[in-house]
Parts: sequence; C-alpha cells; structure tokens
Amino acid sequence: MNRPTICLALLLLCLGLNLSIVLPLSVGRAQVVVSSVYWGDSATSPISARPGDVNVPLSIVISNVGDDVARAVAAKLDLAKPFSFEYYQEGEKKSAQQVSLTAGDIQSGQSQRLRFILSIGSDATEGIYRLQIQLSYNSARELQEIVAISNVDVPVWRGKLHVQRVVTVPQKIYPGSVGVLVKVWVVNTGQGAEQDVEVRLALQKPFKPSSSNSDKIFLGTVPSRETGLAEFHLDIEDTARYGEYPVNLLLTTGKGTPSLLGVVSLYLNEKAKFQILSLSPEQVSSGDTGTTLSFSVKNTGGVAAKSLRIQLRPGNYFSGTLTDFLGTLEPGEEKAAFITLDVDGKTPDGDQRIDLRADWTQDENSLYDTVSIVLKVRRKPFFIQYASQLVLAAIAIATVIYYLRRKQKRQTS
Repeated sequence: MNRPTICLALLLLCLGLNLSIVLPLSVGRAQVVVSSVYWGDSATSPISARPGDVNVPLSIVISNVGDDVARAVAAKLDLAKPFSFEYYQEGEKKSAQQVSLTAGDIQSGQSQRLRFILSIGSDATEGIYRLQIQLSYNSARELQEIVAISNVDVPVWRGKLHVQRVVTVPQKIYPGSVGVLVKVWVVNTGQGAEQDVEVRLALQKPFKPSSSNSDKIFLGTVPSRETGLAEFHLDIEDTARYGEYPVNLLLTTGKGTPSLLGVVSLYLNEKAKFQILSLSPEQVSSGDTGTTLSFSVKNTGGVAAKSLRIQLRPGNYFSGTLTDFLGTLEPGEEKAAFITLDVDGKTPDGDQRIDLRADWTQDENSLYDTVSIVLKVRRKPFFIQYASQLVLAAIAIATVIYYLRRKQKRQTS
C-alpha cells in the first residue's frame, strides 16, 4: 500500500469509519439500477394498463450510476399473476412467466429503456403489483459478473366514466327542431386512464341523427380525474309530443362491446300549433289576377305565438302579395289572414297543394312550422279565357271592313 493510501486509511480510522467498506468504493466500477417504470413508450405521456389488456408495453428504464462502463447488460423480469408474456410457437399460443432482454453496454451516467410486452388477466384487481427484475452485467475493470435483484412496482388501474353534465344548444328544444347540438361531458373518476373511448347516443323516435354518424363521437383517451366533451347533432320529428325523453349513452373502448355509460335526458318543450280554417275561395282559375285569398289561422297549441307571420310558399304557378302579419295568437285564438294571388295562365287543372309557413317567437326563440292548404285550379271556358282577344279581333275585322267599304264607295262615286 503506497503512502497516500496509508495516510487516507489513518485519516478514516481517526474519523471512526470502517476501512473495509470505504476502500472498495475508491475503485471504479459499474452499477446498474432501475431508475423508472411506466406503461407505454413515452415517459412524458404514459398510458394506463387495465385488467384484460393484451400486449401492453411496460417500459423499465435502467441507469448506470457507477463510474465505469457496464458490459453486456441483461435483464430477466419474473412475472406473477395477473401478468404474462404471450407468444406463438408453431401456430400455438403459449405464455411465459419470465421475460429476458439484453441492453448491451451502458456507459457511465447513461440509461437504457427495456420494453417488455405483457398481458394482464381480465380477473385482475386494481392496485400496485411488485415484480422482481434481475440485472446482470460486467464492469469493464472487473471480469466477474455482477448480479443485482430489484423490485419494480407496476400499477394496474381501471378508469371509471360517468356522465357529468348535459347541455343542448339551443337551451330549449321543440318538436320539429333540426340541427340540435347536444353537449355531453364525460368524467373519469377512476385511478387509470380510459383509452380508445367512443360514445354513441342510442337515438330512437322522435330523434334521429342530423347527418351520418352525428350520433357517434370518438373521445380517444380520457385521463384520470379529467373530462371529455362529446358533441352530437340531432333532428326531432314534427309529430313528437312535448315532455322528457331518456336516451341511452353507450360506451365502447377499443374493440369491446358497447355498454351503458349513462342516460341523457332530453326535454321537448311545447310549441304553438296551427290549423287553417275557412279557406275562401277554394277554387281559382288559371289566368286570374288580384284574387284575394282569405283563411283563418287557429292556434291549437297550449302556448301563445308572438309576432306570427304567415307566408304562402307556392310553386311556379302562383305569385302576388303572399305574406300577412298576424301579431300575437293566443292558445285557441283565431285570426283572419289575407293573401293577394295571381294565377299563371298555364296552371294545369287539378288540386294544387300549397305550403303555408308560420314564423313566430316563443320564449325568446324563433320558431317555424309548415301547414298545407289545397287550392282547386280550373281552366276558364275557351270563350271566356279568350274573350278579350276575340273582341279585339272582331273590332279589328270590323274596322278593316268599314275602311274597305268606304274606299269602294268613293271609287264608285
């Protein structure tokens, strides 16, 4: 032992330290330890593992905290229930209770991620499981193999999704409403994240999707203690009765079967309804102009319609002053409406169904509805339809005859 070492030993003895412990630490060697454990492939965005998951990556990061290179680092992870490693051999599915991986050489101060692909039994309970991992390696300055056994804590949690809040836009919806936005907040109160989450409104009459798949939303991952927002668009049939309608919200995760997540309650408010009475005249003729069409509008609903406007929406054969404003129409009240109608001369004979659109405000919402009337159109008799043309033609012929006779009389005189 050289002089500096002897001096150091004497100093340590004076301090009351054990020389047999300190001296080996002065010799450089590798030391590989487990530095972190997480599910997934990214430490910044780890995933959750749940009972029943198959082939989930478990990342175990090992680090060389010594001051020498660790050569030929290898790891063996001992598995216990509910974990297993599944593989196929000659087409037959098998499982193993120990998984070995190699990490090669690890420089001093460097780390290496080991990626174990594990499956979890569907009967696993939630909690943190402790597994053993054996690390073996050689220090560059020592030929003897170093074997270290460490414990790693592996969490298994389920997510627990619930319906937190439901809002419709507009806030009040009615029979006949279209493009209604239904916003549903889904909260995860479980310890683990729920992944590949898809929710669907199981719509039945009087509801239907506004467009293809507007009743289905993919939320992706809903982390623990966080919420996901699902937005659905739906239409409501005109014939729907007002009242509360429960709609099931179904949940699907991954390739699993749909399950009931919760019930979304949608309330349809009552709206004014209209009936057309006392249509006069019921028959018009092609070619008519300035015909005054009168009818009564009755509110058969249980709520008042304010700022009520009635507009005739005919096809190509009708024109004129087609709108009348009726103001407020109380439940059970009737008011007369007047329309000035021009009928195209080419309008074919027969019953013409014409839409009447009612626009009004109710509970500060702009609403509309459509009712129909049937107007009989008949062609005028030939002599009536062309009477004016015939009169003009007769006058023209009489005028020509008159001038011809007068001219002839002058020539003979």
